[in-house]
Amino acid sequence: MIKKLFSTSLISVAVILLSACSSTAERPTWLDGADVHYPENVYLTASGQAKASSVADNRALANLAKIFEVSIADESIDFSEASISQSNASGSTIRQVENKQTLSRFVNTQAQQVLQGTRIVERWQDPVSGQQSSLAVMKKAPAAALFMQSIRAADEQTSAAVKYAEQQAPNPLIALSALESARERQITRLNDNNNLRVVTGNDINVEYSVETLTQMIKSRLAALSFATSASDEQALLALQSGAAGVGVQLKNDSQYKLVLTLDKGAVEQRQAWYWLRGNVVLTVMDGHSSIANKRWPFKISAQSEQLLEQRLAVKLSAALPDYVYQVLTPEM
Repeated sequence: MIKKLFSTSLISVAVILLSACSSTAERPTWLDGADVHYPENVYLTASGQAKASSVADNRALANLAKIFEVSIADESIDFSEASISQSNASGSTIRQVENKQTLSRFVNTQAQQVLQGTRIVERWQDPVSGQQSSLAVMKKAPAAALFMQSIRAADEQTSAAVKYAEQQAPNPLIALSALESARERQITRLNDNNNLRVVTGNDINVEYSVETLTQMIKSRLAALSFATSASDEQALLALQSGAAGVGVQLKNDSQYKLVLTLDKGAVEQRQAWYWLRGNVVLTVMDGHSSIANKRWPFKISAQSEQLLEQRLAVKLSAALPDYVYQVLTPEM
């Protein structure tokens, strides 16, 4: 799962047009943040300073890019204090699990496109210090149009996904997948909306917010119940804890079953280290039919062979809540 702010490296992938540059003897007004030639209602501007003009150009472009830094680099569902009871066939409670886990799945790159129209339009050198200054500008109107187009597309896709989840999805996992896709799309939309506010001072109201979709997902997860199965008791407890972490119920007589398989390779010894490689495999069964399946590779090392299983158990305990969530929201 990915979480980065836009930085100077963003400029290297943008199409930068270095045109209409000029140098003046007098100190330009744009160094103080305003210039009649580049009014605020038309342009976004930023300046940069350095000893070399090329460095000043890059700093000006980077400073303009910072205006569009991803405001929400990662948005997560936090299943705090999830408490799930496992019941036997007679309905009596036999154990209870509590767990905390944060699940993160998100990357936003939309604002990168608006920087393709950025230009260095003026340069100035201080006659005393020799310091170079550059002015980068970008027109607001094309950026606003791009953000609005993306926002409207996100809202249309989200409405369609919610309708599909509520009326057409053939099973609960497909419904959850549709809602998770909508939630991720709305996180991107939230950044676009924030950037639209930067450009125009206004934003567009949302029908299905990230918070609303998150609550819809949590409610659907809480309504689901699963039996669980694993190769050994330790793996079974880790699976049950992971399932509890995402808020589903654990019931031995449920229609659905979560199955954990550890596909382990042979232990290898290299110098003073022992290595164990393999795959964690999660399968969701509806009766005798598999309706979702996903695997994740693992690699464990230790200086004694006896520690490998212990470290694998620690890894499973940390990773399984995320893995369970992923298998319950399969990509369509």
